[in-house]
Amino acid sequence: MDTYQPNRECHCTRCRAKGIMGPVILITIGVLFLLDNLDVHGFDFNRTWPVILLVIGAVKLMQSSAPTVGHVELQPPLPPAGVQPPSSEVRNG
Repeated sequence: MDTYQPNRECHCTRCRAKGIMGPVILITIGVLFLLDNLDVHGFDFNRTWPVILLVIGAVKLMQSSAPTVGHVELQPPLPPAGVQPPSSEVRNG
């Protein structure tokens, strides 16, 4: 595969992994808030931003290393009905 382009219609592992960044970040922030509310000894929410950066890095690493077995290439959009696609020939008048 020369260049990889995500495709919403594809169900390969890499295309499915492209949509998990938001939910993973929300879950991570929710767990950090939970730990802050439970008064865990030595836990300070103000110093947890490195955890969020580590989670982002782990998700990006997982996304880039996921296999593309069964990937469906992104197809160019079809022209509207009745419209002729542009010709590749150059006409000299």
